Amino acid sequence: MRVLRWSVFLLLVSTGLLLLTGPSPAAAHAGGLTATDARGRVVAVSPAVPGLTVTAIEDGARLRLRNATAFPVAVPAGGGPATPAVVAPGDELTWIDSRSTPAGREVAPGRTEAWSMVLDVGGRQVSVSGELIGETPPAALPWWAAVLVAAAAVPLASRRARRPELVLTAAGLTAMAASVVHVIGSTLAVESAPRWSTLLSACGINLLNWSLIVGGAVAVLRGRPAGVLAVCAGAALTAVFVLPDVTSLHRAVLPFAGPPVVERLLVVLTLGVGVGVAVAGASALRALAQRTPAGEPA
Repeated sequence: MRVLRWSVFLLLVSTGLLLLTGPSPAAAHAGGLTATDARGRVVAVSPAVPGLTVTAIEDGARLRLRNATAFPVAVPAGGGPATPAVVAPGDELTWIDSRSTPAGREVAPGRTEAWSMVLDVGGRQVSVSGELIGETPPAALPWWAAVLVAAAAVPLASRRARRPELVLTAAGLTAMAASVVHVIGSTLAVESAPRWSTLLSACGINLLNWSLIVGGAVAVLRGRPAGVLAVCAGAALTAVFVLPDVTSLHRAVLPFAGPPVVERLLVVLTLGVGVGVAVAGASALRALAQRTPAGEPA
């Protein structure tokens, strides 16, 4: 019963941490990026100033200004808490500007919305203009149907299996693998922060959830079927942690370094299979308890 006791303990710790530090939808994505229905870009810097570059990164979520001129560059107020700002010669500034970011903006598919600001480059007025380009969001219903199918398939498969703990272990590892790829892909989409610290932040409590799944899987493969409780706990928490990212099933532009369909599939697997493992876990554990002889350790 050692695996069972440790699984319950880790489940309580994980749940407590999740409740205390549960992220907002924005914070749940790597780098604080969010799914939107538009992309942003810089169209022109006029008049052009040698050494001054202004670009939109992360699909327009942030602007990056590099000042290789001999003059300070002033960014005007009105773009949020990061402005006004002054960028010294040789420095750069990366910030979220409410005038240019697509986050929270409604731009119809196929339409464009212009934005602009005026910089002060050593006393010279320089205009930066850009646009937001609306994109068509996906049909969300088929993706949610896929979540339900995945969630229902796991309990059905475990009930029909002679060794349900192996089915649940395989399903838990599948949910974990999808979660890992999802986190890595989200991290690679971030250009505004150090890679490793962003990855660690994006993993968050999943580091504990994944440990539960792996530890439980090892216990099951070593002949300790009660290890399936750890798998079920880890898969359930992994599904909870991906909930803020279900916006990817509704939005067109995703903070993910890969095709949007891949990101949506990863969210479907993490959520659907994770929920399915959690639902199936209780009945599987009852079956294991009935099958284990009295006095034999689980």
